[in-house]
Amino acid sequence: MRTWLTGQGPQPDGLGVVGGRVDLRGIPLTATPATIGDPDDPARGVAWESLDLSGAQLEELRFFGGSVRDCRFDGASLTGLKLWGTEVVDCSFKRADLRSRALGTGEWHGRRTVWRRVAFDRANLREATFRGCLLEACTFEKTTKRLLIEDCEVVDCVFTGVLDTLLVSGRALQHPVSPSMFSADFSRAVFEESKIEGYSLDRVVLPEQDDLLVVRHYPAAARRALAWLADQPQTPADQQALHLVRYWATAPAPEDGDLCLDLGERDDPEGAAALRRAFAHAEDEPAAG
Repeated sequence: MRTWLTGQGPQPDGLGVVGGRVDLRGIPLTATPATIGDPDDPARGVAWESLDLSGAQLEELRFFGGSVRDCRFDGASLTGLKLWGTEVVDCSFKRADLRSRALGTGEWHGRRTVWRRVAFDRANLREATFRGCLLEACTFEKTTKRLLIEDCEVVDCVFTGVLDTLLVSGRALQHPVSPSMFSADFSRAVFEESKIEGYSLDRVVLPEQDDLLVVRHYPAAARRALAWLADQPQTPADQQALHLVRYWATAPAPEDGDLCLDLGERDDPEGAAALRRAFAHAEDEPAAG
């Protein structure tokens, strides 16, 4: 089975079928890192199609090129999964364990990893990272803590439930990405210590949540807010706001990028009020030029 799935041999005989997919539920495929494809040749990628790997043990897989289509990984263990230039299309990873810092790795031999029409609902994405890839029409329900989506093109994705410490960043620090390359629906989500920065929010539906701060073209707005804060009497809350605003004003980011974050007003009402005051004054100030 391992030889077949790693592209080194034929499909074994006698495999059953469930729901139109080859029945590989619960198989213990890997205990050590397994390479699928060739790290030096994208033309030698392996295709997985119409497989049911629900509940399978698939730790430490390395995919180079190739494709994964119409497969189910519900409840599977996929910790340490890494992908380079791989297409994952029409697949389900519901309740799967996907803890990995390389679910997207930027361009590889001119290709980037693509996740299209993939369900990540209730998957364990704790400290997982999508970086420099395409996420299209994917669903994220109740993501686990510290999920990072960085410098990705995000198209028509849907996020629902409580999103705890989700960071979506389009600051193009490691991979080129336009601020306009982000469209998503958060209307049925709740931000908890979560943030979107660097992308335009023009094609984003945000939650109806009172403690969200939304700042358009935030680097310039932060510079104006910083100038106003510097002239004010410094309460402890103002000093904390000054520190945050200084970071937003000086850290690299596209000038036409927006900012949305949960202020956590119930936990820190004075700090949240200080930030709101600063950006309210920034809105009243004319932009330079």
